[in-house]
Amino acid sequence: MREVHFQGDWLNGLRAFRVLFPYLKEFRAWLLLGIFSLAVVDFLQLCIPLIIKWAVDDLTLGRATSAGLLRYAGWILLLALGIGVFRYVWRLSLMTPTRRVEERLRNRIFQHILSLSEDFFMAMPSGDIMARVVNDLNVVRMAVGFGMVGLMDAFVMGAATLVFMVWISRSLTAYVLIPMPFLVMATALISRRIHWRAQEVQRQFSVLTETVREGISGIRVIRAAQAERAQGEKVEREGRHLLQKNLALAKVRGVFFPVLMLLVNLSMVIVLYFGGRDTILARISPGDFVAFTNYLMLLTWPMMAMGWVISLIQRGAASLGRINELLHSRPSLKSGKRHPSDRETREGIEARGVSFAYPGGRDILTDCSLRVAPRKVTALVGEIGCGKTTLLLLLMRLFDPKSGVISLGGRDIRTFDLDAYRRCFSYVSQEPVVFSETIFQNVAMGREDLTKTEAAEILKVARLFEEVEGFPRGMETVVGERGVTLSGGQRQRLALARALAARRPFLVLDSPFSSVDVATEREILAAIRARYSDLTIIMSSQRLATFMKADRIYLMSRGTIQASGSHDELLKQSEAYRMLVREITFQQAFQTGGTPDAR
Repeated sequence: MREVHFQGDWLNGLRAFRVLFPYLKEFRAWLLLGIFSLAVVDFLQLCIPLIIKWAVDDLTLGRATSAGLLRYAGWILLLALGIGVFRYVWRLSLMTPTRRVEERLRNRIFQHILSLSEDFFMAMPSGDIMARVVNDLNVVRMAVGFGMVGLMDAFVMGAATLVFMVWISRSLTAYVLIPMPFLVMATALISRRIHWRAQEVQRQFSVLTETVREGISGIRVIRAAQAERAQGEKVEREGRHLLQKNLALAKVRGVFFPVLMLLVNLSMVIVLYFGGRDTILARISPGDFVAFTNYLMLLTWPMMAMGWVISLIQRGAASLGRINELLHSRPSLKSGKRHPSDRETREGIEARGVSFAYPGGRDILTDCSLRVAPRKVTALVGEIGCGKTTLLLLLMRLFDPKSGVISLGGRDIRTFDLDAYRRCFSYVSQEPVVFSETIFQNVAMGREDLTKTEAAEILKVARLFEEVEGFPRGMETVVGERGVTLSGGQRQRLALARALAARRPFLVLDSPFSSVDVATEREILAAIRARYSDLTIIMSSQRLATFMKADRIYLMSRGTIQASGSHDELLKQSEAYRMLVREITFQQAFQTGGTPDAR
């Protein structure tokens, strides 16, 4: 994953937002309307000091009348109404696109995340991903929305105000601008520190999010181990680090406004002295002096907004840099162009001399060769950690082998389109994933055409239908987050039903019945073979009752395949297999209190 670096100045911050330009271009009509309305608001605001100037001059020269003052008041009221209307329009016109951009960018990020390979998720914690998709994206929206508005408003209002000030008095305007170079220097120095500390805040927020996520997802383990206090202290510690980094950022950001106000007040001192002197010498009228003072106050907002905008842009650039890390990540698996044909899927899968190691780790598989015969049951057996799950993941091409070849129908699977190849497989993992939806929605995932009748038949095969019927709402029962309302065995059978509903040529079962009793497991496997005779089943298991009926069994040990054959053949040919069977049989007998049975 590529690391993105920024120099920290606000111009580089602006360049970081180029990734958003295609989205902003889509809403250019809204943006143009918003910019026009914003310009109108600024123009109307600039007209008010002129009216005050006329009123003051009339009062000073003794030509003011009640009707005239009422007329001036009416004009100011009309201007205020216009400002209110156009301010509503620009807020609607400029804030709507930012929300739309946020939506588009979030969808793009999530779709991109779904396209990444397994090694990305092994390196990137889930909490870090969530922080970038939620918190960082929100910071970017604020920078694009309020930052863009503030930047335009500061530029338009500042430029227009200076024009009016020059029109009143060029010399006085020149005096007022004396503090501006100091403002630019202070902004350049402070913005670099803001950007760096904003990055630190976002990184620590990711750490805290991941810590909280781990605590919530592992709440049962934490309670069983009575580790609530330790986990609470861990969250408190990471939260304290986040607080410290936020306070450090706040201190730097807080310097902006005192500096700005100091410079504004310095300008006010200049106006009072030089402007008052020019008024006494009749170089400008009292109305000009009052109007100039009002324009200086109007110029205060652009000066303050500039610091606020730069702060927003720096934080947005830091967050956008973290988002770009996701968007610039590329899948490590390269997709081919061919789609598997029906003939190729009917010919089965073959692995020859396959070796594999996870990134930064030792070899998990070494020179493994096997053949998955079509419409048969192939089982991988062996001690825990021997590489069964890894080999299944390689067959589905969630990883590519370090060496060796895996082929489908005689073709290297790397020549197939990745998505098309994976659509050949249904998968039930050791830890079944159940979504916080209804039972029917879980079964029908990826099958928009699935009917309730078909779902019921599939649940019967998975031996779950009667239990589902006993729920208050049947298949419309919401199972809760991660299926917490279901038992472990029910979650496994629900995951199996989802895999069967997908109607894929290959069904991969990775120890899927660990929470199901042996009798029910036998019934399920018999029902699958009877109803789905065209399925090619690849399974790994530690249960004798599961794998002994397989058409072909591959015995694995320490990442290699040591023997293969049917159950009876392996009992005759392999001492290692006989030892595994005896060990499993003894364990089952010990757990059930019965007599060892290796049938």
